[in-house]
Order: sequence, then C-alpha cells, then structure tokens
Amino acid sequence: MATHIVDGAILKRWVRAPGPTDHKYSRGVLGLLTGSKEYPGAALLGVSAALRTGIGMVRYLGPPEVGSLVVVAHPEVVLTSGNIDACVVGSGMAHPHPPNDTLAIDAVAALGIPAVLDAGALGAAASFGPLTVLTPHSGELRVLGETLGLSGGGDDLEKARIIAAHLGQCVVVKGSITTIVERSSDMWQLPEATGWLATAGTGDALAGIMGAVFAAHAHTLLEQPHLLCEATQASALIHQRAAARAVRFAAQEIRGGPGGPITVSDLIEQIPAVIAEVLAS
Repeated sequence: MATHIVDGAILKRWVRAPGPTDHKYSRGVLGLLTGSKEYPGAALLGVSAALRTGIGMVRYLGPPEVGSLVVVAHPEVVLTSGNIDACVVGSGMAHPHPPNDTLAIDAVAALGIPAVLDAGALGAAASFGPLTVLTPHSGELRVLGETLGLSGGGDDLEKARIIAAHLGQCVVVKGSITTIVERSSDMWQLPEATGWLATAGTGDALAGIMGAVFAAHAHTLLEQPHLLCEATQASALIHQRAAARAVRFAAQEIRGGPGGPITVSDLIEQIPAVIAEVLAS
C-alpha cells in the first residue's frame, strides 16, 4: 500500500478539445439516474456540471417530474432512453428505492460501462463491475461497510481501503484533502482544497464532472480499466480548481485576500475556464 500525490500534469491526458471529425456521440454520452421529488436539485447540479465539463450529450434517466425541471434549466438534455457511454447513479435518490428506481439501477449496472455511484446508489455497489467509482461522505462510508458486512474500524481511509479491496472498485474519500483509494489499496491525495468548498451540492457537481470525463474517454477506460483511478483524479482536480477560481472571483476586489463564500453554482460556472486553462497550457 502506497500513498501518492496527484500530479496536475495528468489533466492533459483527460481533457481534450473536439476535433473537426467529432460529433455529439463521439464526444461521449452520459446517462444520469439521479434526483428525486425530495431532492431534485442534485439532478440539476450533476447535469449542469457534466455539461460544462464538455460532453456530447446528456441523457437524464431519473423521475419524469425531475426531468421536466432539468429540461427547463437545460433544454439540450435528452429525456429518452438510448445508448450511453458512462453513467452517474444515486445523487439525490430516495432511499429505500422505489421499485422503479431499483429496476433502473439494475438495468444500468448490467451495461458494464464506467459508472459513478453516489448517495442513494451506494448500497447497490456490489451489482456494479470494476469500472465503478464510489463517492461516499463519511457517514455513507460507514453505512456501506456495514451493509457489505465488512469488519474493520479505523478512520475513513481505512474503511475506504477495505471497501475498495472487497468490491474491486475505486473509492473517493471526500474532505479538505480528497483521497482516491484504488482496489489495490494504493491511495492518491489531492492538494488541500479551499474550505469554502464545504457547502451543499458540491458532491453532486463532482459526480457530474466524473461522469463527463468517463463518458468522453469510455473507450479508453473499457480497453484499459486500470486508468479509471487516474481519470478519477483528473475529475477531482477539475472540481477543486473550479472551486478555487470561484473563490478568487468572489474576492477579486480584495487583492491578496482569503477569498469569499461560494455556492456550488459558482463552482460549476468556473469549470469551462478550468478546461480552457488546461487546453492552453
């Protein structure tokens, strides 16, 4: 087991501009099975973050009443079913799942495509394959370990290591220093994030960014599944840098100041600028 520091140079491998022969399907199609009547905002935030990361198409697969809100905010989103290259499942989902949600989760799991499991879908992790990333917060990490019948105390990193090894999946331990744990138990740490990132909805945005990156590079991940952890690192870096830009923007009139409070919508608005910086570097 080794701990590594994430190198920002990896962004060049996971951020690309569309070329003259690209079209919406070649740029990746992301499916989002997210949101509920109780938490529709999670779906909206994940969709918005995915679109701004650079994706050919988003299919929203969640409840129709949430879908109607999604297309008002983002009319480019498609509500019909069809082929998808990667998926985000669980953000804002009700738990326990209604029967329709359970069937939908099982159907997505059977596709074998790169997947991000968040919040309400974490309990279904065992149904998904090795091209899966879990994004639990501390409480969800503990519950997931109990659901899987895994023993082992310790801190969140130890819990994540046990879960990642048991499922053969990647686990993201979110915090001021986000850590990505591989199924081999190797760990990758990001630089310390701004404290203003501790606000509602940032996890939904992270899931959307990850889904977009996975969909855009689905063929690579299917051929080289060991690269999933690196794609996850790149996604988390985009998220972190967008937050840092939003904080700087909030404090632009105070030169050298500590920054100011942000919302997750402020973070999402900065994602295209982060992508542009990577492409220009």
